[in-house]
Amino acid sequence: MNLHLVVVRPFGPHAKGSVITDATDIASILASPYADHVVRIPTPKEA
Repeated sequence: MNLHLVVVRPFGPHAKGSVITDATDIASILASPYADHVVRIPTPKEA
């Protein structure tokens, strides 16, 4: 997954401004009611 999440509204253990990079956490958050608490940041593909 070539994407990170940045928290814009705190929830659970995540504070505003936190960057989430773990693919499992990203998938879980995007499938949860907290998906609107984060913004998606595309990351470059690794070579």
